[in-house]
Amino acid sequence: MGMTMLFNERIAQRFGSAVAHYDEQALAQRQSAQQLMVGQILQGRVLDIGCGTGWLTRDIAEHHPIDVIVALDIALPMLKAEQLQHPSIIPIQADAAFLPFQNNSFDAVVSNFALQWLASPQNFAQELARVLAKDGQFCLAIPVDGTLRELNQAWAQLDIRRHTNQFFATQTWLDAFRYVGLTIQSQQQSAFYQYYDSTKSLLKSLKAIGANELQQPRQQGLWGRGQLLALEHAMEHYRQSQGIPLHYEVLMVYGQKVNLQHNI
Repeated sequence: MGMTMLFNERIAQRFGSAVAHYDEQALAQRQSAQQLMVGQILQGRVLDIGCGTGWLTRDIAEHHPIDVIVALDIALPMLKAEQLQHPSIIPIQADAAFLPFQNNSFDAVVSNFALQWLASPQNFAQELARVLAKDGQFCLAIPVDGTLRELNQAWAQLDIRRHTNQFFATQTWLDAFRYVGLTIQSQQQSAFYQYYDSTKSLLKSLKAIGANELQQPRQQGLWGRGQLLALEHAMEHYRQSQGIPLHYEVLMVYGQKVNLQHNI
């Protein structure tokens, strides 16, 4: 618990400090959000988990027949973004692992590129089932195992330490939702890429969106000029015509709270 809380505090600090440059770097996140919402109509009281600077939240507020949308993020500076200044949006700072809402509070829950930071898909699934009203729907885009594949493979050529977080497998998430009795209506998995002129700019982008935090903090003094050059050399193997790829493998899952069989 202590380690989880410490990690959550670091995540909040990272994303809080990243707010000024987040949108210009988060291109794959925006593409994912657009794909996630194709054909979806959200109504009533909605919760957006990990809202970031709020461009998805604002889009839902302006183009869906909702009553209100709660914009939840762990980083307080994100919640001060201009996009979230709207009469139908209620910003709330909270941890997605411990949703501060009563049972059956929301008609819909949406989340894009946020749940990969959670320590337990099972615990989140319980919270999701708890806060959804009966027949409530959910639309979630979750980076899963395979994300940052090229970068991880390049790093693995240099040392055995892990330099990015472990992403849960697709099946782990699906099993978690089914275990608490949520009905999965459809799912799909998509690859999103961002391309960079250099490995250095790729790493800078990861830092700019706060995504370079590890569940287990890095040991100090591991990386210097020589190691960076070695990583750049390893990443050149993956260079394409568009540049060096940063790969996100994203599960999009759609479902509903219908006839729950488990006690939440």
